[in-house]
Amino acid sequence: MSKAIHIALSILVALIGVGVASATEKVSELLTRGAEIEAVRVHPSIWLASGNSNAYLVETKDGVVLIDTGIVSQAGKTHEALSERAGNRPLRTLVFTHAHEDHVSGAAPWLAESPVIIAHRDFPLRQQYFAMLAEYKARRAGVLWAGVMSEADAQIPVPSITPNVLVDDLHVFEVGGLRFEVHATPGAEGPDAVSVWIPEWKVLFAGDALGPTRAAFPNLFTLRGENLRESIPLLDSIERMQALGAELLLPGHFEPLAGGAEIQSTLQRTSDAVRYVHDETIAGMNAGKDVWTLMREVTLPPELALSEEYGRVAWGVRAIYELHTGWFRYESTTELFEVPARAVYPELARLAGGAAAVAASAIARVEAGDALEALHLAEVALAADPGSRPALQAQLDALEILARQDAGANFQVAGWLRHRIGAVKARLGAID
Repeated sequence: MSKAIHIALSILVALIGVGVASATEKVSELLTRGAEIEAVRVHPSIWLASGNSNAYLVETKDGVVLIDTGIVSQAGKTHEALSERAGNRPLRTLVFTHAHEDHVSGAAPWLAESPVIIAHRDFPLRQQYFAMLAEYKARRAGVLWAGVMSEADAQIPVPSITPNVLVDDLHVFEVGGLRFEVHATPGAEGPDAVSVWIPEWKVLFAGDALGPTRAAFPNLFTLRGENLRESIPLLDSIERMQALGAELLLPGHFEPLAGGAEIQSTLQRTSDAVRYVHDETIAGMNAGKDVWTLMREVTLPPELALSEEYGRVAWGVRAIYELHTGWFRYESTTELFEVPARAVYPELARLAGGAAAVAASAIARVEAGDALEALHLAEVALAADPGSRPALQAQLDALEILARQDAGANFQVAGWLRHRIGAVKARLGAID
């Protein structure tokens, strides 16, 4: 191991404690990080500015290289912190690890220096995709994250960035005699991800190649609404990162991870968990099992357990299933047409004796602890009588059961339940 790597690891141990940070990372904390942003040295020649996301400045003999820029609401503080460390050295190159707003929307202060901009081949397409659905996504973000995100932050503008270099698989460049390798590592956060490798220092800038947190099951499906993520490219990307043999892994969020053994263990555990879920799902599909059965049955064994604070195994199962099959499940002819099941809910309620009778069944299910069944019944009752207080109360009670059961364990579920509970309480308040 080189002297530079020894120094880097010593600095990192002193600053953050090796192997400790990953156990405490929570996605919910990201939306409140960054009140104060300062540049922290994580390697003799690398500075980190960490807020909602991470931006890194790499010093060389002939200028600096920037990897990601952070989010627009923190762009000024991030730019100030890192520019102070850059001094008079010019910004030669800017690498974007992927096109998510929290990594690219802080670019404006840096673009005036006209750096060479490097990104994945799919980066421009992803930008177009995000811009096309900007209003739709802002509404959904406002629902999920209302408790921890301002309305302004939920409507972050998608910046227009034109890379000079688009990476298909591998791009190599040098600045100040230092070799940088940009590797395509699609998967956990989409198809446009790259990681940056400095072989001389054994440093890997992983972006969100594993997702926003480590030791967590990847978010193959997002409640906010985005393309399903593919597990096989993710597995290939992890294998590629493992082969590099990093001694220092610099992620897109939270603190660095130091030590080759710790890095390999983290990568391997994630890979093993994703492969297990993928293979079990495929085996179940070939055995004729439906998606609902597989969502219930496929769980990680204890030795592969990962946090499900953001991604969930059951969602991963469904993402894998639907990515391979599409939305037609061969369960009902009506799936092929534009009339949903809820179109006949009022008639079902009438046949069952009216909204009050169905609401009573929903209440009984709540009392039995069957929250999901209670929600189904409450929705039937409310389709027949939107102002049914018993049905609304059953719906509220069922949602609160789910919230207690989850206890905030999954950030996205917590956001959705918080929104739905608030909406039902408002409807009940309007009746009183």
